[in-house]
Amino acid sequence: MNNALSENEQFCLDHWSMWGSDGYPVVKRLRNWFVDGMRGCGRFPCAFKTKKEAVEMWERYISTLINRKAGRRI
Repeated sequence: MNNALSENEQFCLDHWSMWGSDGYPVVKRLRNWFVDGMRGCGRFPCAFKTKKEAVEMWERYISTLINRKAGRRI
């Protein structure tokens, strides 16, 4: 099983570890919140009613990257 992250996934993980929640790609458009992702990774096309829901989705994505890099099964 190949657990290596792509270059773009590694960029997302590095960005997260450097900036924490200040660097989350969560934005508000009109009445909804969206996770834009970075470099084509971690983008979710659905709208979230609250910022909290969008942030939780981004944190789940980062968690999957951490687990993959560590070799843990998702």
